[in-house]
Amino acid sequence: MTMTETIDRLLTAEEAARFLGLKVATIRRLTYSRDLPAVRPTGKRAVRYSRRDLEALLRMRSQPMRGSGSRGGDEGGSR
Repeated sequence: MTMTETIDRLLTAEEAARFLGLKVATIRRLTYSRDLPAVRPTGKRAVRYSRRDLEALLRMRSQPMRGSGSRGGDEGGSR
């Protein structure tokens, strides 16, 4: 397998879960909410995931979420 074939290979939900360190149910929830793009190569039932999309999700998840941290609203100002 060449480098391009390895990168472009589509993964099953189980493989995607292993790659991301998540449960399969989480992968399916992310797919349903459209937070994780899915490919349906043979129609409606078969769902596959691009390794590039999974890597993009990893990069996005490694950055702090907006609104989290010290800007949460209850930071001990005047009462």
